[in-house]
Amino acid sequence: MNKILKIRVDSNLCIGAAPCISTAPEVFKLDEENKAVMKIKGRDKGVNRAERKELAADAVSDDILTAAAQSCPVKAIFLYDENENQIYP
Repeated sequence: MNKILKIRVDSNLCIGAAPCISTAPEVFKLDEENKAVMKIKGRDKGVNRAERKELAADAVSDDILTAAAQSCPVKAIFLYDENENQIYP
């Protein structure tokens, strides 16, 4: 798999099941609408689209990010490589 550079959570798909949070609690949290968002450096409010370097836990491995995305029952987490090619799902 290519190196993950960007992550997007589709809030329209997210049902708040939260396995991504169980898998990568340093990266994901639920927002006020019980939708998954990512934790970003220096910000209290999470976002649903981010570059890897913006993540609060920017040292998290590709394996963990992939496992978190794969754990989503509705495939609401999208992973992109350095060329912005979608690599999951």
